[in-house]
Amino acid sequence: MGSSLFGMQAKTAQEMAYIAMDFISRNILNIIGSLIILAVGWIIAKFLGKVLQIFLHSRKADVTITKFLADIVKFLVMATALLIVLGNFGITIAPFIAGLGALGFGASFALQGPLSNYAAGATLIFTKPFKVGDIVEVGEHVGEIIDMTLARTIMVTLDGTRIIIPNKKIIGEIMHNYSEYKKLDMKFGIAYSSDVDKALRIVKEAIAADDRVAAKPVTKIGISDFEDSNIIIYARLWCKQLDYWDLMFDINRSIYKLLDKGGINMSYPRRDVHMITKEK
Repeated sequence: MGSSLFGMQAKTAQEMAYIAMDFISRNILNIIGSLIILAVGWIIAKFLGKVLQIFLHSRKADVTITKFLADIVKFLVMATALLIVLGNFGITIAPFIAGLGALGFGASFALQGPLSNYAAGATLIFTKPFKVGDIVEVGEHVGEIIDMTLARTIMVTLDGTRIIIPNKKIIGEIMHNYSEYKKLDMKFGIAYSSDVDKALRIVKEAIAADDRVAAKPVTKIGISDFEDSNIIIYARLWCKQLDYWDLMFDINRSIYKLLDKGGINMSYPRRDVHMITKEK
């Protein structure tokens, strides 16, 4: 029985090979022509996409939209080439499109996740809450947007980590775009016995001396809180995202040295203990 089954399989494979060879021999010219059409279509698609990108770049169009439109042009050219190839083999387009429509309707239920990414990507591309090159905070991630497609957005964080975010995870989230300036809040605690006016002047001069601090929005400096052991001097300033950490570290070090040099005591937790003794 095993040998007969093997023989049937071999015969079936041989018949399929004969059918394939017969099809190729009868349609060799159509096959060669179709391959040429697809190759030419691919070349034209790449050429038109490149020309469109150069044109849009010269008009200073958004990078994300430029890439999206170039991809659309490539897709349309290749789709046209494919339809021509199908026509060469006598395949009518109308039933093919109808079949794709029915297939797409059924597959849409199974592909709700991926399709929602594409819908979200289209929303991001045309509403433009950010673009390639922007510094953005999405959820727990902060970094530079280096690429964006219909399906996903790629971000590189300040420590070099590459993060790929599905676009549906971005839509509906609170986003912070730090492309211009990022807010930097700083607090300095001084003792109650210190000269507050002198301390405020030292903090203002130290911050104003650093060129990385943005002129606008205007820096705000003042007393924010009175705690148990200290007076809190609060400073709100703005800087470029890439300068954020270095600026914070440098200003903290500078202000510490200047306050110490100016005789301003930095506060520390302190408790007064009162001993009550009872006479025997």
